[in-house]
Amino acid sequence: MGHGVPELVLESNGRTWTLDPSRSYALGRDPQGELVFDDARVSWRHATISFNGRGWVVDDHGSTNGTFVHGQRVQQMELGAGTVLNLGNATDGPRVSLSGAQAPAATPQAQPHQQAQQQPYAAQGANAGWA
Repeated sequence: MGHGVPELVLESNGRTWTLDPSRSYALGRDPQGELVFDDARVSWRHATISFNGRGWVVDDHGSTNGTFVHGQRVQQMELGAGTVLNLGNATDGPRVSLSGAQAPAATPQAQPHQQAQQQPYAAQGANAGWA
């Protein structure tokens, strides 16, 4: 991917995923999907989140109960840090909060201890066990 392409961080029900812009992510009840939600209101293959070359987008796959942002049902929408999706119900469906990663996806030279200093929240979520 190009230089400076932002990673997207998703959080839902205490779990965190950092999305890579070079691939897409399936959301739904399908256990083969990347982000699986065990909620009857969520369709088997509910939606996909991907990077379209300009920004991150969510595409609803004609789900039965819908994908919502700020209470409004959406079929396709650009996403950014601070966006909150609800799947299956506008108010109490599974909630997916989005935020941006601090650094671009391609930073192989960075030392882990430098990243921890620059990203104080890096110790949360999947990295919480590192010490």
